[in-house]
Amino acid sequence: MVHRSDAGKTQLFKDQYSLLKSGIERFYQGDEVIAVDIAVRIRALVHDTSASRAFLGTLNLNYRDLNIYRRIPPRPDAVFAAPSAFKLTGGEPAPVNIRDTFSLEQHELVTLEQWWADEYLLIGTIRSSKRQVVLDVANKDGGAHVDPDVPRRHVIASEPPFLIGVTKDNLVRPNFARLTVAQAGNELLDYLYRHFAKYLA
Repeated sequence: MVHRSDAGKTQLFKDQYSLLKSGIERFYQGDEVIAVDIAVRIRALVHDTSASRAFLGTLNLNYRDLNIYRRIPPRPDAVFAAPSAFKLTGGEPAPVNIRDTFSLEQHELVTLEQWWADEYLLIGTIRSSKRQVVLDVANKDGGAHVDPDVPRRHVIASEPPFLIGVTKDNLVRPNFARLTVAQAGNELLDYLYRHFAKYLA
């Protein structure tokens, strides 16, 4: 094995940033399936395993302590919360996903560690963190492989037991797993730009 050079790591960061940025842009233009690729990018950048280290950890050992924006979490007794924005109108066949701009009224700064681990998506009694949602999408939906058996939380997030819509003619079943991945990717993109800008120069 050969240790990756500093120049090589810088180029790899630029590549990952570019892929994440283009994926986010495509998602909010209506290409929801790109969420699988976004999940893979997030996993590579921030997720440590027993066999591999998060890429950001090779650039900054304290990357988990740096701050990142997140939507203010719901109350602990909430029965439903999908902290990502979309709008529905009678003339649209599907929800239009809205990209966040991190207004102070709706967001707060927390460490990346807290952002990754805290409960985020609430559907009934099912509580999922960004880590769980991102890894489920990346590892189960084709980012690494497609699994015939998946966690119940992923089924509920991907195919919730309800429909939403303005009229009976535009009822849809939103994929909250993909919405959460895109929201996480958008927040991470801002984090990368603020904390790792020197690698983009």
